[in-house]
Amino acid sequence: MTPPTDPILTLAPDTGSAASALKLATPTRWPDLHAGPTHLWGHCQGSGTQPYLTGVDRSGPGAPAFKCSCPSRKFPCKHALALLLLHESHPQHFGTDPAPDPIRKWLDGRAEKHAPPESDADPAGETRSGPDPAAQAKRRAAREKKVSLGLDALQTFLKDLVRDGLAQAAARPYSDWDTQAARLVDAQAPGAARLVRMIPELLPHPDRLLAHLARLYLLTEAWPRRDTLTAPQQADLRAALGFPLDKAATVAAGGTDTRWLILGHTVSDEEQVRTRRTWLHEGGTTALLLDFAAPGWPLPPTLPAGGSVRARLSPAPGTVPQRHVLDGEATRTAPAPLPAPVTLDSLLDAHGAALALNPWLERTAHHLGPVTVHPPTRDGDPWRAGDARGSLPLGGSDTARLTLLALGGGHPQTFTAEWDGQSLTPLCAGQDGTLHPLDAPENDDGF
Repeated sequence: MTPPTDPILTLAPDTGSAASALKLATPTRWPDLHAGPTHLWGHCQGSGTQPYLTGVDRSGPGAPAFKCSCPSRKFPCKHALALLLLHESHPQHFGTDPAPDPIRKWLDGRAEKHAPPESDADPAGETRSGPDPAAQAKRRAAREKKVSLGLDALQTFLKDLVRDGLAQAAARPYSDWDTQAARLVDAQAPGAARLVRMIPELLPHPDRLLAHLARLYLLTEAWPRRDTLTAPQQADLRAALGFPLDKAATVAAGGTDTRWLILGHTVSDEEQVRTRRTWLHEGGTTALLLDFAAPGWPLPPTLPAGGSVRARLSPAPGTVPQRHVLDGEATRTAPAPLPAPVTLDSLLDAHGAALALNPWLERTAHHLGPVTVHPPTRDGDPWRAGDARGSLPLGGSDTARLTLLALGGGHPQTFTAEWDGQSLTPLCAGQDGTLHPLDAPENDDGF
């Protein structure tokens, strides 16, 4: 379910350029944005009176190539990076006007420099251009073959693991897990590789280990039968294996433009990738936005936890419409009403129903209450959130738990939380009909 780190940010010459590009990646800073078959261009308003003219050529050897009229000596500059980011996040803002002369001459020069030999031209003398459907089908088949081989090897590995007995798994060297995960990366199944790397931390918990291995094994059984699955089920399977989401197609499929309440967000560091999950709610829909950054690189500006925004969100394909893509800008708006809080039993029922549709779903978010927060009574015990029928472990930061304890004062209260099947991660406390963040916001200066 985890997509790769945004490759655009890896093109930046330093972290400062990446941070500046993220701030410029908003349509309000660009009077003109246009896209051709293989290029982008636009004007970015800087501190001077004349906007900078920026172009990106996405064709030819060494692509993407960049050109900008700004005086920066960094390459690519923040304007060129922002133009690429904008086309990924706001494709609907790009027109189709022809490129101005400076960009046109630059594109023509690159095309002439990298023109194929005459033997690659068609009988009419025109150079072949654009995607080749046959080549695309060939690449797709090649990747699927790699995934099949990787999952076949994974299934053999899992059978050997169970045959030896899970009690023996803890004695295996870490290199066993790491090698198997590396093979899955080579097989272009990074989602499965990530699940394999999670095995060592589950070894002390046999019940969780068995459930985790079952999810992995289900991947190896589902992939050969993918043609028998529905389109949403295939989307769940591909997301679990780590196939990237086609954001442009998701946006093009349509979304909901309405007022969303932000239940909160969490940030986690995993496998050289920083991931931020932002949960939003409207009516009967709870939407998840994902942002990614490499270590040391900034995340995009976040939405205000506990606040409300007006935004168009498009759901990604899948059996559970959880992950969404933000289409355009989100703007602050009047506070939206809180959803009715649910009991712990209702939370577990809703989470179980989602897992019944998508067994690889990892988390769900809820507005809980009334529940009482209980600190541990002895060393080693977890914090818990309980109601009249039971309790669940309460994770999250010390700050969040202590704040909830202080706000509740031993009495029932409501709060929003993320549930991963093992513990609750509190997001925002509910008070007087509004939500209040429990942890300090991160990187919210851009909103």
